Amino acid sequence: MPQKKSLKQVEKQQRKKDSGEKEKGGRVTKTIGALNIDEIDSEDLMEQLQKMKAVTPTGLAIHYSLKVSMAKRLLDQLQKDKVVEMVSRSHNLKVYALRGE
Repeated sequence: MPQKKSLKQVEKQQRKKDSGEKEKGGRVTKTIGALNIDEIDSEDLMEQLQKMKAVTPTGLAIHYSLKVSMAKRLLDQLQKDKVVEMVSRSHNLKVYALRGE
């Protein structure tokens, strides 16, 4: 005979149903670390990039109080948008420069 579920288990199951998550057998899609930085506007960012001789993820992370991983994602996005270009790369550091147009 199956054992009754505890109240806590029933509540957890109900929350999963309400939020649209699937149970153990299904997959849940998550967006981890989406690049949504509200406090940085494009004019401020471009001004800061022009002041920097070498743009590194660590430099941006320190200036804007971000995680280094978020700064890396930001620079990757800027590289895709052709705002910055990679100047040098080693196994643990990428150096970018503002594109001269």
